[in-house]
This record gives sequence, C-alpha cells and structure tokens, in this order.
Amino acid sequence: MVTPPPDAGPRATVVATPYRLVRATALVLGLFVAGAAGYTLVEGVPWWDAFYMTVITITTVGFGHVFPLSPAGQVLTVALLGAGIGVFLFLASEVGRSIMEGELQRYLGHVRRVRMIERMSGHDVVCGYGRMGRAAVDALRRAGRRVVVVEARRELTGDLAEAGCPVVTGDATREASLRAANVEHAAGLVCCLADDANNLYTVLTARSLNPGLVIAARAVGEGAEQRIMQAGADEVVNPYQLGGERLAHLLFEPAGAQSASSTASLAPAGPSGPASGRGGASGAAPDRASLSEPRR
Repeated sequence: MVTPPPDAGPRATVVATPYRLVRATALVLGLFVAGAAGYTLVEGVPWWDAFYMTVITITTVGFGHVFPLSPAGQVLTVALLGAGIGVFLFLASEVGRSIMEGELQRYLGHVRRVRMIERMSGHDVVCGYGRMGRAAVDALRRAGRRVVVVEARRELTGDLAEAGCPVVTGDATREASLRAANVEHAAGLVCCLADDANNLYTVLTARSLNPGLVIAARAVGEGAEQRIMQAGADEVVNPYQLGGERLAHLLFEPAGAQSASSTASLAPAGPSGPASGRGGASGAAPDRASLSEPRR
C-alpha cells in the first residue's frame, strides 16, 4: 500500500497492485503491440493481420503464415519467437514468486477490504492511529461499532490489517483518502492527528463531504479548540488539559481520595501515618493552599 497522489481515486489509496506482476504483464502486452507494429511496417499488411500474425507467432500455435513473409519479416518472426518465450517465462516466474511470498494474497485481501468499505454505512472513521487513535479504535470496537482507520504510516496498521479491520493507507487531510474510507456514508469521525493544522483541515474536509457527520477531534495548541470547532467539529478534546484536570481532581474528589489512600497504603507510612493529610473516606477536605505550593 502506498500513499496516493492528490488526484488518485479512492481505490488507489487502499489497493496497490503488485509491481512485479504489473511490470511482467506490461512487457507481454508491449511485445504484442511491438510485433504488430513491426509486421505492419515491414510487410505493409493491415493492422489486424499483423496483430493476428504476432499472436500465433508468440504463442507458438503454428497455424501457418497469414501472409507471405519477406526476409525482413522472417527475421522479425524469429525475434518475436525468442522474445515471446522469454517474456512468458518471466511472467510465469513472477506469478509464482508472488504466490510464494504471499504478495498476491495480500493484494486480494486489500481488494476484499476495499469492497467491504464501499458497502459500509453508519460506520466510524478514525483518522490517525497513534497512541490516542489506537485507544479510540479499541473503545469503538469494544462497543461493537464498525471502524475504518485512515493512517499514512503503514507500519502502524499492520496489526489491524491482520485482524481484518479496514485500513486506508493515506493522508487523512486529502479528500481521496476520506472518500476511500467512505466518509460520505459514515456516522462518526474521530480525528486525532498529531498536528492541529492537520486536524483542522481533516475536519473541514470531512464536514464538506458529509454535513451530518458527528466529528470529535483532538486539539493540542492554545486556542486550537475554537478554530477546530469553527471548522465543523462537534466536540474537541485537549488531552493534556483533560489529563491534568483529572490528576488535580484526584487530590480533592472523595472517590479520588479513596483511590489515592488505597494506593498510598502500599507505601511505607510516614510520621503521621498513611495518607493522613489527604482526607480519607471520612473525608476532611484537603487544604487548598497546600495544592498550590510546589512540592519539594
């Protein structure tokens, strides 16, 4: 799978035909065209007669001459026979190598996944398969939702492909990649790329393709939440701010204090006993001033 150019169709973003098979097939077709053109120029015969003569020569059928051959035509026939045998042997070896190495099987698997994505509706699209994207995919799959992942780095999505999860290898900011994920018929989109500008552009593109899409996006930079919301996101999450607030809440929320005290009880007790200053289940509220003082 390769990253498609900007004008590539949706299928090209998911399926990359084995290069060696394409090269070998192109050589065979090129040999037929060259032989027909050669007979047309050398013998001055119509194109179809030249092509038919090329076919029976390269395939060694041996039906006889379609038209009388000049010495130059005989030389061309001998050259076509030798080249044809060599090219067909090369094609057979490439097909066998693709089968042995599993390349053809992977290609057919890609084709099946492309067709599966094209038939999907009401699914969720996750753009970016880093640490946050992986967590989002796991949560969605645990909830029984169908997921399509869009990720430019193929090495990150190998486990998903092996598990049969549809993967589009491409840049999520490109319309072709989102179309390959069938975002027009999706129900939701999670955008968790590493860069705020890429998240904003992906949200903007996805919203233009599917106005009814529910979009949740990640933001990191200051003020990025508002810009991404304006681009069309329904919800924007800053993971660092959210994580920091949660850590702070663990210090003064009752449930968090219980969890903290149970964790602290595993450590050696200090002079005042375990978790004596944080408020346990009986729960004196912690000193707010002490939260603002840096720990030494």
